[in-house]
Amino acid sequence: MPAGNNILFVVMEFVPLNLGGVFRPLRFVNGLVSNHIHPIVVTFEDNANLRKVQSRFDYDLMDKLDKSIQVYRVPLDDMDKYYKTRFARFKNIYFNTTDNYFKAWKKNLFRQLPEIIEKHQPAAVFVTCPPFSGAELGSYISKKFKLPLILDMRDAWANLSMAPLGSYLHYIYKKNKEYRVFRQASAIITVTPQLQRVFQNTHPKISPGRFHLIFNGFDFELPDSLSVRSGSVSEKGIIKIGYTGSFYYSPAGREMMLKPWWKKRGHRILQYTPVKEDWLYRSPYFFLKSLAALFRKRPDFKNRIFFHLIGDTPDWLESMAEELGVRENMILHGFQSHQKVLELQASFDLFLATSEKVIGDDHYCLPSKLFTYIRSGKPVLGFVTKGIQYDFIEQSRLGLNCDPDDENAGSQMIEKVVEGGYDEKLNIPYLRQFSNSIAINKLTDIVHQVVGEKYPG
Repeated sequence: MPAGNNILFVVMEFVPLNLGGVFRPLRFVNGLVSNHIHPIVVTFEDNANLRKVQSRFDYDLMDKLDKSIQVYRVPLDDMDKYYKTRFARFKNIYFNTTDNYFKAWKKNLFRQLPEIIEKHQPAAVFVTCPPFSGAELGSYISKKFKLPLILDMRDAWANLSMAPLGSYLHYIYKKNKEYRVFRQASAIITVTPQLQRVFQNTHPKISPGRFHLIFNGFDFELPDSLSVRSGSVSEKGIIKIGYTGSFYYSPAGREMMLKPWWKKRGHRILQYTPVKEDWLYRSPYFFLKSLAALFRKRPDFKNRIFFHLIGDTPDWLESMAEELGVRENMILHGFQSHQKVLELQASFDLFLATSEKVIGDDHYCLPSKLFTYIRSGKPVLGFVTKGIQYDFIEQSRLGLNCDPDDENAGSQMIEKVVEGGYDEKLNIPYLRQFSNSIAINKLTDIVHQVVGEKYPG
Protein backbone atom coordinates (compact mmCIF):
# COMPACT_ATOMS: atom_id res chain seq x y z
CA MET A 1 0.00 0.00 0.00
CA PRO A 2 1.44 3.42 -0.95
CA ALA A 3 2.13 6.43 1.24
CA GLY A 4 2.28 4.59 4.55
CA ASN A 5 -0.97 2.65 4.13
CA ASN A 6 -3.20 5.71 3.86
CA ILE A 7 -6.96 5.23 3.31
CA LEU A 8 -9.24 8.17 2.50
CA PHE A 9 -12.31 8.13 4.78
CA VAL A 10 -15.04 10.42 3.40
CA VAL A 11 -17.52 10.49 6.26
CA MET A 12 -20.53 12.82 6.33
CA GLU A 13 -21.41 12.01 9.97
CA PHE A 14 -18.40 12.34 12.25
CA VAL A 15 -17.45 13.81 15.61
CA PRO A 16 -18.38 16.26 17.08
CA LEU A 17 -21.80 15.30 15.69
CA ASN A 18 -23.58 13.02 18.14
CA LEU A 19 -25.61 10.78 15.83
CA GLY A 20 -26.00 7.02 15.64
CA GLY A 21 -23.97 6.91 12.42
CA VAL A 22 -20.92 8.55 14.04
CA PHE A 23 -19.75 5.74 16.27
CA ARG A 24 -19.09 3.00 13.72
CA PRO A 25 -16.65 5.05 11.56
CA LEU A 26 -15.11 6.44 14.76
CA ARG A 27 -14.34 2.90 15.96
CA PHE A 28 -13.11 1.97 12.49
CA VAL A 29 -10.59 4.78 12.12
CA ASN A 30 -9.29 4.36 15.68
CA GLY A 31 -8.95 0.61 15.22
CA LEU A 32 -7.21 0.78 11.86
CA VAL A 33 -4.49 2.97 13.34
CA SER A 34 -3.62 0.17 15.75
CA ASN A 35 -3.36 -2.17 12.73
CA HIS A 36 -0.90 0.15 10.94
CA ILE A 37 -3.40 1.57 8.45
CA HIS A 38 -3.69 5.35 8.45
CA PRO A 39 -7.14 6.87 7.85
CA ILE A 40 -7.27 10.36 6.34
CA VAL A 41 -10.72 11.66 7.31
CA VAL A 42 -12.63 14.20 5.24
CA THR A 43 -15.87 15.41 6.79
CA PHE A 44 -18.14 18.45 7.17
CA GLU A 45 -16.88 21.62 8.76
CA ASP A 46 -18.82 22.66 11.84
CA ASN A 47 -20.31 25.91 10.52
CA ALA A 48 -23.63 27.74 10.30
CA ASN A 49 -24.74 25.80 7.23
CA LEU A 50 -24.23 22.45 8.94
CA ARG A 51 -26.06 23.70 12.01
CA LYS A 52 -29.10 24.50 9.90
CA VAL A 53 -29.53 20.77 9.22
CA GLN A 54 -27.92 19.24 12.32
CA SER A 55 -28.41 20.23 15.94
CA ARG A 56 -26.81 17.34 17.85
CA PHE A 57 -23.22 18.22 18.72
CA ASP A 58 -21.09 16.84 21.55
CA TYR A 59 -17.53 18.16 21.71
CA ASP A 60 -16.53 15.63 24.35
CA LEU A 61 -16.66 13.02 21.58
CA MET A 62 -13.58 14.64 20.04
CA ASP A 63 -11.57 13.14 22.90
CA LYS A 64 -12.45 9.67 21.63
CA LEU A 65 -10.66 10.25 18.31
CA ASP A 66 -7.07 9.04 18.09
CA LYS A 67 -4.90 12.15 18.05
CA SER A 68 -2.72 10.81 15.23
CA ILE A 69 -5.60 10.83 12.72
CA GLN A 70 -5.57 13.68 10.21
CA VAL A 71 -9.03 15.23 9.78
CA TYR A 72 -9.92 17.72 7.03
CA ARG A 73 -13.14 19.66 7.58
CA VAL A 74 -14.70 21.03 4.42
CA PRO A 75 -17.62 23.50 4.56
CA LEU A 76 -21.09 22.55 3.38
CA ASP A 77 -22.97 25.05 1.24
CA ASP A 78 -26.32 26.46 2.38
CA MET A 79 -29.06 23.85 1.86
CA ASP A 80 -31.96 26.31 2.33
CA LYS A 81 -32.62 26.44 -1.41
CA TYR A 82 -33.95 22.89 -1.25
CA TYR A 83 -36.60 23.82 1.32
CA LYS A 84 -37.22 27.59 1.28
CA THR A 85 -40.41 27.58 -0.85
CA ARG A 86 -43.39 25.27 -1.00
CA PHE A 87 -42.50 24.26 -4.58
CA ALA A 88 -38.86 23.65 -3.61
CA ARG A 89 -39.98 21.40 -0.75
CA PHE A 90 -42.33 19.47 -3.05
CA LYS A 91 -39.65 19.07 -5.72
CA ASN A 92 -37.15 17.92 -3.11
CA ILE A 93 -39.54 15.37 -1.64
CA TYR A 94 -41.06 14.07 -4.87
CA PHE A 95 -38.12 14.01 -7.28
CA ASN A 96 -35.19 13.39 -4.95
CA THR A 97 -34.23 9.72 -4.46
CA THR A 98 -31.52 10.45 -1.93
CA ASP A 99 -30.44 13.31 0.36
CA ASN A 100 -28.93 16.66 -0.70
CA TYR A 101 -25.58 16.50 1.10
CA PHE A 102 -23.49 15.52 -1.93
CA LYS A 103 -24.96 18.35 -4.04
CA ALA A 104 -24.38 20.91 -1.28
CA TRP A 105 -20.83 19.70 -0.56
CA LYS A 106 -19.49 18.86 -4.02
CA LYS A 107 -18.14 22.29 -5.02
CA ASN A 108 -16.19 22.91 -1.80
CA LEU A 109 -15.05 19.31 -1.50
CA PHE A 110 -13.56 19.08 -4.98
CA ARG A 111 -11.84 22.39 -4.52
CA GLN A 112 -9.79 20.83 -1.68
CA LEU A 113 -9.81 17.10 -2.41
CA PRO A 114 -7.17 17.00 -5.18
CA GLU A 115 -4.61 18.60 -2.86
CA ILE A 116 -5.52 16.16 -0.03
CA ILE A 117 -5.13 13.18 -2.35
CA GLU A 118 -1.89 14.51 -3.81
CA LYS A 119 -0.46 14.99 -0.33
CA HIS A 120 -1.50 11.64 1.20
CA GLN A 121 -1.67 9.34 -1.86
CA PRO A 122 -4.42 7.12 -0.41
CA ALA A 123 -4.66 3.51 -1.56
CA ALA A 124 -8.47 3.45 -1.43
CA VAL A 125 -11.52 5.51 -0.51
CA PHE A 126 -13.95 4.42 2.22
CA VAL A 127 -17.48 5.79 2.63
CA THR A 128 -20.22 4.82 5.08
CA CYS A 129 -23.96 5.32 4.52
CA PRO A 130 -26.43 6.74 5.37
CA PRO A 131 -26.50 9.56 4.34
CA PHE A 132 -26.94 7.67 1.07
CA SER A 133 -25.58 10.43 -1.15
CA GLY A 134 -22.28 9.43 0.45
CA ALA A 135 -22.42 6.30 -1.72
CA GLU A 136 -22.75 8.42 -4.87
CA LEU A 137 -19.92 10.63 -3.65
CA GLY A 138 -17.67 7.65 -2.99
CA SER A 139 -18.36 6.27 -6.45
CA TYR A 140 -17.59 9.66 -8.01
CA ILE A 141 -14.28 9.95 -6.12
CA SER A 142 -13.40 6.36 -7.01
CA LYS A 143 -13.82 7.04 -10.74
CA LYS A 144 -12.25 10.51 -10.77
CA PHE A 145 -9.11 9.59 -8.85
CA LYS A 146 -8.86 5.90 -9.85
CA LEU A 147 -9.15 4.68 -6.27
CA PRO A 148 -10.80 1.40 -5.28
CA LEU A 149 -14.01 1.98 -3.30
CA ILE A 150 -14.89 0.37 0.02
CA LEU A 151 -18.58 0.95 0.66
CA ASP A 152 -20.02 0.51 4.17
CA MET A 153 -23.83 0.17 4.06
CA ARG A 154 -25.44 0.42 7.50
CA ASP A 155 -29.00 0.36 6.16
CA ALA A 156 -31.00 -0.49 3.06
CA TRP A 157 -31.07 2.21 0.39
CA ALA A 158 -33.27 1.28 -2.57
CA ASN A 159 -35.44 -0.91 -0.34
CA LEU A 160 -35.70 1.45 2.63
CA SER A 161 -39.42 1.97 3.17
CA MET A 162 -40.08 4.56 5.87
CA ALA A 163 -42.48 6.24 3.42
CA PRO A 164 -43.56 5.39 -0.14
CA LEU A 165 -41.64 6.56 -3.20
CA GLY A 166 -43.32 8.82 -5.75
CA SER A 167 -43.87 5.99 -8.24
CA TYR A 168 -42.50 2.68 -9.47
CA LEU A 169 -40.22 4.66 -11.80
CA HIS A 170 -38.71 6.34 -8.72
CA TYR A 171 -37.86 2.91 -7.36
CA ILE A 172 -36.29 1.73 -10.63
CA TYR A 173 -34.20 4.90 -10.77
CA LYS A 174 -33.10 4.49 -7.16
CA LYS A 175 -32.37 0.78 -7.58
CA ASN A 176 -30.28 1.45 -10.69
CA LYS A 177 -28.37 4.16 -8.85
CA GLU A 178 -27.63 1.71 -6.04
CA TYR A 179 -26.56 -0.91 -8.58
CA ARG A 180 -24.12 1.46 -10.31
CA VAL A 181 -22.48 2.32 -6.99
CA PHE A 182 -22.30 -1.37 -5.98
CA ARG A 183 -20.77 -2.23 -9.35
CA GLN A 184 -18.12 0.44 -8.79
CA ALA A 185 -17.26 -0.81 -5.28
CA SER A 186 -14.48 -3.30 -4.72
CA ALA A 187 -16.04 -4.26 -1.38
CA ILE A 188 -19.53 -3.74 0.03
CA ILE A 189 -19.75 -4.11 3.80
CA THR A 190 -23.08 -4.70 5.54
CA VAL A 191 -24.00 -4.86 9.22
CA THR A 192 -26.22 -7.98 9.40
CA PRO A 193 -26.71 -11.18 7.38
CA GLN A 194 -30.31 -10.12 6.75
CA LEU A 195 -29.25 -6.81 5.20
CA GLN A 196 -26.63 -8.55 3.09
CA ARG A 197 -29.35 -10.87 1.79
CA VAL A 198 -31.53 -7.84 0.91
CA PHE A 199 -28.72 -6.36 -1.20
CA GLN A 200 -27.84 -9.65 -2.88
CA ASN A 201 -31.45 -10.42 -3.75
CA THR A 202 -31.92 -6.90 -5.15
CA HIS A 203 -28.70 -7.05 -7.22
CA PRO A 204 -28.01 -10.68 -8.20
CA LYS A 205 -25.54 -9.55 -10.88
CA ILE A 206 -23.15 -8.23 -8.22
CA SER A 207 -20.66 -10.95 -7.31
CA PRO A 208 -21.41 -12.42 -3.84
CA GLY A 209 -17.69 -12.19 -3.15
CA ARG A 210 -17.90 -8.39 -3.00
CA PHE A 211 -20.18 -8.51 0.03
CA HIS A 212 -18.72 -8.64 3.53
CA LEU A 213 -20.29 -8.70 7.00
CA ILE A 214 -19.01 -6.55 9.87
CA PHE A 215 -21.48 -6.30 12.73
CA ASN A 216 -22.04 -3.21 14.78
CA GLY A 217 -20.45 -4.04 18.10
CA PHE A 218 -18.88 -3.10 21.36
CA ASP A 219 -16.57 -0.16 21.94
CA PHE A 220 -14.96 -2.22 24.72
CA GLU A 221 -13.49 -5.71 24.88
CA LEU A 222 -15.69 -8.37 26.45
CA PRO A 223 -14.63 -9.96 29.73
CA ASP A 224 -14.83 -13.72 30.23
CA SER A 225 -18.05 -13.31 32.20
CA LEU A 226 -20.72 -10.63 32.12
CA SER A 227 -24.23 -10.43 33.60
CA VAL A 228 -27.27 -8.20 33.33
CA ARG A 229 -29.52 -7.65 36.30
CA SER A 230 -32.58 -5.66 37.30
CA GLY A 231 -34.07 -5.56 40.77
CA SER A 232 -37.74 -6.07 41.62
CA VAL A 233 -40.18 -3.27 42.35
CA SER A 234 -40.34 -4.31 46.01
CA GLU A 235 -36.56 -4.03 46.21
CA LYS A 236 -36.19 -0.83 44.18
CA GLY A 237 -39.44 1.00 44.90
CA ILE A 238 -39.40 2.67 41.48
CA ILE A 239 -38.61 0.90 38.21
CA LYS A 240 -37.16 2.97 35.35
CA ILE A 241 -37.40 1.62 31.80
CA GLY A 242 -35.23 3.60 29.38
CA TYR A 243 -34.81 4.15 25.66
CA THR A 244 -32.06 6.13 23.92
CA GLY A 245 -32.26 7.63 20.45
CA SER A 246 -34.86 8.20 17.76
CA PHE A 247 -37.86 6.18 16.64
CA TYR A 248 -37.92 7.31 12.94
CA TYR A 249 -41.70 6.91 12.91
CA SER A 250 -43.99 9.33 11.09
CA PRO A 251 -47.78 8.94 11.34
CA ALA A 252 -48.21 10.63 7.93
CA GLY A 253 -45.55 8.41 6.34
CA ARG A 254 -47.18 5.30 7.79
CA GLU A 255 -50.60 6.32 6.51
CA MET A 256 -49.26 6.76 2.98
CA MET A 257 -47.33 3.48 3.25
CA LEU A 258 -50.31 1.35 4.24
CA LYS A 259 -53.18 3.14 2.46
CA PRO A 260 -54.28 1.32 -0.75
CA TRP A 261 -53.76 3.28 -3.97
CA TRP A 262 -57.49 3.61 -4.71
CA LYS A 263 -57.95 5.61 -1.50
CA LYS A 264 -55.27 8.12 -2.44
CA ARG A 265 -55.66 11.33 -4.41
CA GLY A 266 -53.68 13.17 -7.08
CA HIS A 267 -50.04 12.22 -7.63
CA ARG A 268 -50.17 9.98 -4.54
CA ILE A 269 -52.11 7.38 -6.55
CA LEU A 270 -48.79 6.52 -8.25
CA GLN A 271 -46.87 5.99 -4.99
CA TYR A 272 -44.88 2.78 -4.73
CA THR A 273 -42.96 0.95 -2.06
CA PRO A 274 -40.73 -2.05 -2.82
CA VAL A 275 -41.09 -3.45 0.71
CA LYS A 276 -43.97 -2.92 3.10
CA GLU A 277 -42.64 -1.77 6.48
CA ASP A 278 -44.76 -0.64 9.40
CA TRP A 279 -42.78 1.87 11.43
CA LEU A 280 -45.40 2.14 14.17
CA TYR A 281 -43.65 -0.94 15.55
CA ARG A 282 -40.43 1.07 15.85
CA SER A 283 -42.26 3.58 18.09
CA PRO A 284 -42.98 2.76 21.77
CA TYR A 285 -46.70 2.35 20.99
CA PHE A 286 -46.95 -1.39 21.66
CA PHE A 287 -44.85 -1.14 24.81
CA LEU A 288 -46.95 1.75 26.14
CA LYS A 289 -50.12 -0.14 25.24
CA SER A 290 -48.93 -3.15 27.25
CA LEU A 291 -47.90 -0.87 30.12
CA ALA A 292 -51.41 0.61 30.16
CA ALA A 293 -52.89 -2.92 30.23
CA LEU A 294 -50.64 -3.77 33.17
CA PHE A 295 -51.81 -0.67 35.07
CA ARG A 296 -55.43 -1.69 34.56
CA LYS A 297 -54.61 -5.09 36.01
CA ARG A 298 -52.21 -3.83 38.68
CA PRO A 299 -53.08 -0.24 39.63
CA ASP A 300 -50.50 -0.51 42.44
CA PHE A 301 -47.81 -0.27 39.74
CA LYS A 302 -49.13 2.99 38.32
CA ASN A 303 -46.85 5.18 40.44
CA ARG A 304 -43.92 2.78 40.40
CA ILE A 305 -43.02 2.17 36.74
CA PHE A 306 -41.74 5.00 34.55
CA PHE A 307 -40.57 5.18 30.94
CA HIS A 308 -37.56 7.46 30.33
CA LEU A 309 -36.70 8.71 26.84
CA ILE A 310 -33.26 10.16 26.07
CA GLY A 311 -33.34 12.00 22.76
CA ASP A 312 -35.41 14.49 20.81
CA THR A 313 -39.14 14.22 21.56
CA PRO A 314 -41.19 13.55 18.40
CA ASP A 315 -44.34 15.64 18.05
CA TRP A 316 -46.63 12.58 18.13
CA LEU A 317 -45.26 10.94 21.29
CA GLU A 318 -47.01 12.87 24.04
CA SER A 319 -50.43 12.58 22.39
CA MET A 320 -49.82 8.85 21.91
CA ALA A 321 -49.04 8.47 25.62
CA GLU A 322 -52.05 10.62 26.55
CA GLU A 323 -54.35 8.48 24.43
CA LEU A 324 -53.09 5.33 26.15
CA GLY A 325 -53.33 6.89 29.61
CA VAL A 326 -49.63 6.69 30.51
CA ARG A 327 -48.39 10.25 29.90
CA GLU A 328 -47.65 10.78 33.61
CA ASN A 329 -45.47 7.66 33.49
CA MET A 330 -43.23 9.08 30.77
CA ILE A 331 -40.19 11.25 31.52
CA LEU A 332 -38.56 13.09 28.62
CA HIS A 333 -34.87 13.98 28.98
CA GLY A 334 -34.35 15.50 25.53
CA PHE A 335 -31.04 15.40 23.67
CA GLN A 336 -28.04 14.81 25.94
CA SER A 337 -24.26 14.58 25.58
CA HIS A 338 -22.76 11.13 25.19
CA GLN A 339 -21.41 11.22 28.76
CA LYS A 340 -24.78 12.30 30.16
CA VAL A 341 -26.47 9.49 28.22
CA LEU A 342 -24.19 6.95 29.88
CA GLU A 343 -24.90 8.45 33.30
CA LEU A 344 -28.67 8.34 32.77
CA GLN A 345 -28.52 4.79 31.40
CA ALA A 346 -26.66 3.70 34.52
CA SER A 347 -29.65 4.88 36.58
CA PHE A 348 -32.20 2.81 34.62
CA ASP A 349 -33.34 -0.67 35.64
CA LEU A 350 -34.40 -1.93 32.21
CA PHE A 351 -34.19 -0.88 28.58
CA LEU A 352 -36.79 -0.96 25.83
CA ALA A 353 -35.98 -2.34 22.38
CA THR A 354 -38.31 -1.86 19.39
CA SER A 355 -38.09 -2.64 15.69
CA GLU A 356 -40.11 -1.82 12.60
CA LYS A 357 -42.13 -4.66 11.09
CA VAL A 358 -40.97 -5.79 7.65
CA ILE A 359 -44.17 -7.33 6.34
CA GLY A 360 -43.49 -10.78 4.95
CA ASP A 361 -39.79 -10.80 5.88
CA ASP A 362 -37.34 -10.44 8.77
CA HIS A 363 -36.21 -7.22 10.38
CA TYR A 364 -32.61 -6.61 9.27
CA CYS A 365 -31.06 -3.92 11.52
CA LEU A 366 -29.17 -4.43 14.78
CA PRO A 367 -28.98 -1.01 16.50
CA SER A 368 -25.73 -0.04 18.17
CA LYS A 369 -27.63 1.12 21.28
CA LEU A 370 -27.98 -2.54 22.34
CA PHE A 371 -24.24 -2.69 22.92
CA THR A 372 -24.28 0.33 25.20
CA TYR A 373 -27.20 -1.25 27.06
CA ILE A 374 -25.03 -4.31 27.68
CA ARG A 375 -22.28 -2.09 29.04
CA SER A 376 -24.74 -0.71 31.60
CA GLY A 377 -25.37 -4.22 32.92
CA LYS A 378 -29.16 -3.87 32.58
CA PRO A 379 -31.56 -6.21 30.73
CA VAL A 380 -33.77 -5.42 27.75
CA LEU A 381 -37.51 -5.76 27.19
CA GLY A 382 -37.84 -6.58 23.51
CA PHE A 383 -41.02 -5.42 21.81
CA VAL A 384 -39.43 -6.46 18.54
CA THR A 385 -40.49 -8.24 15.37
CA LYS A 386 -38.79 -11.36 14.03
CA GLY A 387 -35.28 -10.76 12.74
CA ILE A 388 -31.74 -9.98 13.81
CA GLN A 389 -32.63 -7.91 16.89
CA TYR A 390 -35.03 -10.55 18.21
CA ASP A 391 -32.38 -13.24 17.69
CA PHE A 392 -29.69 -11.15 19.35
CA ILE A 393 -31.72 -10.58 22.52
CA GLU A 394 -32.65 -14.28 22.70
CA GLN A 395 -29.24 -15.77 21.98
CA SER A 396 -27.23 -13.33 24.08
CA ARG A 397 -29.70 -13.79 26.99
CA LEU A 398 -29.78 -10.00 27.23
CA GLY A 399 -33.47 -9.95 28.12
CA LEU A 400 -36.95 -11.08 27.17
CA ASN A 401 -38.89 -10.77 23.91
CA CYS A 402 -42.60 -10.71 23.23
CA ASP A 403 -44.84 -10.33 20.20
CA PRO A 404 -45.68 -6.58 20.01
CA ASP A 405 -49.16 -7.48 18.74
CA ASP A 406 -49.96 -9.48 21.88
CA GLU A 407 -50.92 -6.87 24.48
CA ASN A 408 -51.49 -9.47 27.19
CA ALA A 409 -48.12 -11.14 26.60
CA GLY A 410 -46.47 -7.72 26.77
CA SER A 411 -48.12 -6.77 30.06
CA GLN A 412 -47.28 -10.19 31.51
CA MET A 413 -43.63 -9.82 30.50
CA ILE A 414 -43.37 -6.41 32.14
CA GLU A 415 -45.14 -7.70 35.26
CA LYS A 416 -42.84 -10.74 35.48
CA VAL A 417 -39.66 -8.68 35.26
CA VAL A 418 -40.89 -5.90 37.55
CA GLU A 419 -42.05 -8.35 40.25
CA GLY A 420 -39.25 -10.87 40.11
CA GLY A 421 -36.36 -8.97 38.53
CA TYR A 422 -34.04 -10.36 35.90
CA ASP A 423 -30.59 -11.80 36.56
CA GLU A 424 -28.79 -13.63 33.79
CA LYS A 425 -25.24 -14.40 32.71
CA LEU A 426 -24.72 -13.34 29.12
CA ASN A 427 -23.73 -15.77 26.38
CA ILE A 428 -20.15 -14.56 25.93
CA PRO A 429 -19.19 -17.05 23.16
CA TYR A 430 -22.12 -15.75 21.10
CA LEU A 431 -21.32 -12.11 21.85
CA ARG A 432 -17.65 -12.40 20.90
CA GLN A 433 -18.54 -12.22 17.20
CA PHE A 434 -19.58 -8.61 17.89
CA SER A 435 -16.30 -7.63 19.55
CA ASN A 436 -14.48 -4.52 18.37
CA SER A 437 -11.21 -6.37 17.74
CA ILE A 438 -12.92 -8.85 15.39
CA ALA A 439 -14.60 -5.97 13.51
CA ILE A 440 -11.30 -4.11 13.08
CA ASN A 441 -9.43 -7.23 11.98
CA LYS A 442 -12.13 -7.98 9.39
CA LEU A 443 -11.96 -4.43 8.09
CA THR A 444 -8.15 -4.63 7.95
CA ASP A 445 -8.40 -7.84 5.90
CA ILE A 446 -10.88 -6.17 3.53
CA VAL A 447 -8.58 -3.17 3.06
CA HIS A 448 -5.61 -5.40 2.25
CA GLN A 449 -7.73 -7.48 -0.11
CA VAL A 450 -9.06 -4.41 -1.94
CA VAL A 451 -5.79 -2.57 -2.41
CA GLY A 452 -4.18 -5.77 -3.63
CA GLU A 453 -6.78 -6.10 -6.39
CA LYS A 454 -6.99 -4.24 -9.64
CA TYR A 455 -9.25 -1.18 -9.62
CA PRO A 456 -12.61 -2.51 -10.96
CA GLY A 457 -13.35 0.45 -13.23
